[in-house]
Amino acid sequence: MRDALLYLAIAAICGVVFVPMHVVAVRARRGEKLVRSLAVTIALSAVIGAAVGWWVLGSGFTSQDTRLLASVAGGLTFAGYAGVYCLVGPISVDRSVSSHIAELVFLGPGHRLKQADLFRLYTHADVLEKRFRDCLETGIIERRGEELAMTPWGATIARFYLALGKGLGMRLWYLDRHNGQGR
Repeated sequence: MRDALLYLAIAAICGVVFVPMHVVAVRARRGEKLVRSLAVTIALSAVIGAAVGWWVLGSGFTSQDTRLLASVAGGLTFAGYAGVYCLVGPISVDRSVSSHIAELVFLGPGHRLKQADLFRLYTHADVLEKRFRDCLETGIIERRGEELAMTPWGATIARFYLALGKGLGMRLWYLDRHNGQGR
């Protein structure tokens, strides 16, 4: 039981390291390159937290093998939970159109907003421009003169999302226009 509690303590140490590092990284970049910042802070926090746990809590384990297992597993457990937090939290705040709509309506007088005002405040161009910059910065697409081209990494991502959408039977409305069906 003591080993299990020490394992949980290592995951908690990773979290304690992550919180200030995460806040500083996001604020320093003002939300730019968010996914990369989150990935780096999660990885660093897992390594630092596991190392601190190894050194600080090491004598409390019943064996060296258990100490090693708990240190590695504690870091990996933290990384998994931090990844879920990032998807549900900061990444949704940054990327979710539904989140942005809900926030704007909430901020309206009496938590109400006319549709025309919503579309004036949050244009389609805003959404597209932000995602476009993200795709360029993360190397999903690249400029080649006047054209945009897929990178090998971007093509892998596109294939995955197309297969996932098709496999789930989702209607991807923008593909209807691309295929000439939405005219």
